[in-house]
Amino acid sequence: MKVALAVWNGRISPVFDVSRDLLIIDIDEGRVVNRINVHFSSDHPMHKIRRLLEMKVAVLLCGAISRQLAAALEANGIDRLDFISGEIESVISAYLRGQLPNPGMRMPGCGPGRRRRRAKFGRKERKI
Repeated sequence: MKVALAVWNGRISPVFDVSRDLLIIDIDEGRVVNRINVHFSSDHPMHKIRRLLEMKVAVLLCGAISRQLAAALEANGIDRLDFISGEIESVISAYLRGQLPNPGMRMPGCGPGRRRRRAKFGRKERKI
């Protein structure tokens, strides 16, 4: 099975939509048997989807991702674990052990228990 990790400076890229680099790992019997670095030539969402499909990626591990791009991945049968942060090797180890999602590797401000911000609009407050 092929798993793609959005990479930036040895860590999971904070935002997949603008990420240009991936690490593709091939997993067989619970261990990594091959690695390849891939560079996207465009930020266009359909370019990214097409490339992931060409490489037969089954799962994407990434940081933040727009709803539109997440929906396009889902529509094309690519699973994802998003809002992940951390060093690439730590994320790979956690994935192989079945420990993702992991509260210790969640992006700050994402996930259960986060506080909602309130913005004021005139006299009324509205949750955003």
